[in-house]
Amino acid sequence: MEKRKVFMAEMGILLVAIFWGMGFVSAKFVLEDMDPFNLLAYRYLFSFIAMALIGFKSIKKITKKTFKAGFIIGSIMFFGNVVQTIGLQYTTPGKQTFIICMYTVLVPLLSWVFFREKTSKKMILAAAVAFVGIGLLTLQDDLSIGYGDALTFIFAITFSIHVILVGRFMKDLEPVSFAVVQIGVCAAFSILGGLAFGGDATLADLNDASWLGMAQLVLLNTVLAFLIQNACQKIAPANHVAILMSTEVVFGTFFTIVFTGEVFTHRMILGCILVGVALVISNWPVKSEKPPEETLLQDSTEDI
Repeated sequence: MEKRKVFMAEMGILLVAIFWGMGFVSAKFVLEDMDPFNLLAYRYLFSFIAMALIGFKSIKKITKKTFKAGFIIGSIMFFGNVVQTIGLQYTTPGKQTFIICMYTVLVPLLSWVFFREKTSKKMILAAAVAFVGIGLLTLQDDLSIGYGDALTFIFAITFSIHVILVGRFMKDLEPVSFAVVQIGVCAAFSILGGLAFGGDATLADLNDASWLGMAQLVLLNTVLAFLIQNACQKIAPANHVAILMSTEVVFGTFFTIVFTGEVFTHRMILGCILVGVALVISNWPVKSEKPPEETLLQDSTEDI
């Protein structure tokens, strides 16, 4: 029975990776009819309403400490989503998928930079391989990096910081009430951003593909993915979770090719392979090391 529970939890994590992989294409479709700020405003407003309805009883459990932590994480989440969504206007979903997956390598490295948490030689090797892969994937013929790719890399760093801080905050907080505050803060900033910088596009301007994309971003990519992830991570082994989450890059690439017809050059394919190798190295279990930190993927409502 215990093995069955673990298996079902791991399948739940895999489902979250599928949802996140779909999110890159969904956002690209919505951006054809709506600017980034309005997209985020609608996405997080509806996500907050859904999450508040689901976690209605947990709202009473919101404390001053929960609100403070949720405000910090929600603010970081808003900034990261703005950078990522604007970046998606100037790059492709496939390239963005691989660049964002750098967080798997960046989290332990940034944990060492900010909190002096010990990192392993395999993580240093994984980072080196990943950076070479990202270079092949994003550098243009004149060795410059595209605007969208640069913004996406900034998001990968921001998301890594987000994951690290959530791992620290979640040790003493009730998860559902924290999620409600976090998404609520992100929704508030997104609405303000939409009013200040958004265009005239509304939901009425979305075509069928964009509507489906928005629904996917709200229901699957944010609300359902978050609930499934939190429930399954309590059961599934942490090292298995990290590996399963990294398959987001596989699903993101698959959906990009199928739904957008994106074409990868030979150099880009080599870059993708190197990033994939880096993900494998970073998640490869070593007997002499402790399992990957439980905090590595404790939250991350989104990915995109």
